[in-house]
Amino acid sequence: MVPDGMGWIIVDALDTLMLMNLTTQLSHAQEWISTTLTYDKDHDVNTFETTIRMLGGLLSAHYLSTAFPNMAPIGTGGSVSSEDLYLEKASDLADRLLGAYDSQSGVPFASVNLRTMRGIPSHVDGGASSTAEATSLQLEMKYLSKLTGEKVYWDRAEKVMEVVDDNGMQDGLLPIFIYADRGTFRDKNIRLGSRGDSYYGEGNISNVTNCVLTVYRHQNISSNNTYRPPSKSRYTCPCGIRP
Repeated sequence: MVPDGMGWIIVDALDTLMLMNLTTQLSHAQEWISTTLTYDKDHDVNTFETTIRMLGGLLSAHYLSTAFPNMAPIGTGGSVSSEDLYLEKASDLADRLLGAYDSQSGVPFASVNLRTMRGIPSHVDGGASSTAEATSLQLEMKYLSKLTGEKVYWDRAEKVMEVVDDNGMQDGLLPIFIYADRGTFRDKNIRLGSRGDSYYGEGNISNVTNCVLTVYRHQNISSNNTYRPPSKSRYTCPCGIRP
């Protein structure tokens, strides 16, 4: 157990509390985050779970607080606004998670110590990281990079996908374990279930997003930024996506 807890369920439920307009519960959660939650703990956490649940929970709360300010409108009662609180906590957590990416290949270790920021290889599976986990961290890290302007989060997350692509696996099907130190797959075990599943979902969100942005950068946009229907020679992204 960690002194004062990590607040996993509290943070993970923030967006649900907002969407359901549960202002009392949200106020209690926000107060706890503001006064008690700290990531300066000598504690090992799973890189993947901490990214999607804790970092993702803070970022989704930040998004809802800024995009929909009238949704469950409450504040911390202090000098820091709720959206700033979420973003500050997210940035602090992400900085600590970056230690997991300090492998020779850039593929994140399975776990990381929040205080020492040292990546820790898996205690099983020959020390290899789960492919699904390593390739499902991009959405949160890239979004944080967009919000803060700090390029390091984007670069570290994108590096993982580059290492995976450099393995040149056929038909886009990947073995379920990848060594963080070497950036190569452990064996040829391929499956769409656990340890592989998220790569084909969350992991490819960043790829699709990048492709869509590439496609629309080549569309006909008028001088006042209004969309004009494309001509017959429509641009196609190298991956095959067309608008």
